[in-house]
Amino acid sequence: MQLDNSTDDTCSPICDPPATGNASLGSRPPPSVSENGDIGCDEPYIPPFNFAMVDNGIFRSGFPDTANFAFLRTLGLRSIIYLCPEAYPEQNKEFLKVHKIRLFEFGIDMSKEPFVNMPEDKIREALKVLLDVSNHPILIHCKRGKHRTGCLVGCYRKLQKWCLSSIFDEYQRFAAAKARVSDQRFIELFDCSCFKNASMQFSCSKRQRATQDRTTLA
Repeated sequence: MQLDNSTDDTCSPICDPPATGNASLGSRPPPSVSENGDIGCDEPYIPPFNFAMVDNGIFRSGFPDTANFAFLRTLGLRSIIYLCPEAYPEQNKEFLKVHKIRLFEFGIDMSKEPFVNMPEDKIREALKVLLDVSNHPILIHCKRGKHRTGCLVGCYRKLQKWCLSSIFDEYQRFAAAKARVSDQRFIELFDCSCFKNASMQFSCSKRQRATQDRTTLA
């Protein structure tokens, strides 16, 4: 299947995510979590697998475990968007409770791969949460931070007026060998018209365009 990457918008991403983090610990056992959900101060700051910044106050990753809690505390999260159908682990729930982090669950079942159709209604609802600045700083994650997270971020990039080639480049950077044409087709066909009045004041793309406009006027 060939994808149409044509668009009227510029093909240069307005902001590029930093390098991803890898939380692989080898044979090292996960650290213990105290009753208040914290980890000892001598623990290193280990980002979750596939971690990156998406935009101001928006982050993405694979599933965080206890080894990542110390790092997550540094983000000052208010919310997490969870895209898997499985129940959230109790240790993670306790961490969220202690740090007053709200959990938004949009269970997307991927058990029928490769015959998976991304549910547009759930992606749309997750986007509404993502665009609400009162939920920021916010972390988006699924299991590996590839398909479900990649589709949500890809649809968010369409709202930022990224061209498809740049959106697909970002998607493929995180999905790597697991990249799926069906995910990219979903992003390409996703209808953003109902979000045309959505506020993007928090976005680095919005701020950069405003700076460019002021420079032009000067």
